[in-house]
Amino acid sequence: MLSRILIASAVLGLAALPASSQPLPEAARGWTVTLGGTVTAVPLWMGSSRLGPMILPRLSLRAPGSPERFSSFDDGIAPAIVDLGWLRVGPNLTLTGARRARDDARLAGLADVGFTIEAGAFAELFPVEWLRLRAAVRHGIGGHAALVGNAGADVIWRPAPRWTVSVGPRSFFGSDRYASTYFSVSAPESIASGLAAFQARGGLMKYGAVAQVAYRFDAGWTVTGFAAYDWLAGSAAGAPLVTQRGSANQFTVGTSVTYSFTLGQ
Repeated sequence: MLSRILIASAVLGLAALPASSQPLPEAARGWTVTLGGTVTAVPLWMGSSRLGPMILPRLSLRAPGSPERFSSFDDGIAPAIVDLGWLRVGPNLTLTGARRARDDARLAGLADVGFTIEAGAFAELFPVEWLRLRAAVRHGIGGHAALVGNAGADVIWRPAPRWTVSVGPRSFFGSDRYASTYFSVSAPESIASGLAAFQARGGLMKYGAVAQVAYRFDAGWTVTGFAAYDWLAGSAAGAPLVTQRGSANQFTVGTSVTYSFTLGQ
């Protein structure tokens, strides 16, 4: 948790720096940078019925001349390297907190899973202005060290120039290694935890929907409120840890603050 707070604080600090404080290469001029942070209440671990706080950074880039496009709180760090307006492609980075038995007695007897950085790429398509289709694939570095992916869509409504409202479905997939890391129960773990031995398999881990409302101020600041609901699926839903000590219902609520500025201006 401390590492996440430090990362978010650093990003928010960068947002306060003047965009023109140092000379910029000509190629960098005209790019729009969005920096910020997100504060959420999320399940303590995937499958937990209890919520805990999380602070995460937000970062995106927009090429010179590209129209401003919608973004969601669950995009992670996603600067677009290819930005054609209707198509955006780039790297994707998300953070997943550690799962440790000392933090929750319901995890007693299960192996700890360390803090994970998920790094990969995303692509999103705007077939029409009010609809975004998005998919991402990432690989864990550290904790779960597994392949994950997500896909979703957002229907976007702008009732007034400063307001943006959106809602859309979400899905999350994990490899066999991912599923095993979080939901399998080995024979030794079964003895230590009291849970039945279980071998989890990869595939669709959860699906659900998100909704958010954003308000943009004149000075480049935007405040967003959001909520999400997910239902665990497959091995995640059937795991003894979830059925006996957690819940297949997963809720997330929170808010984010971002600041946008154009380099060289």
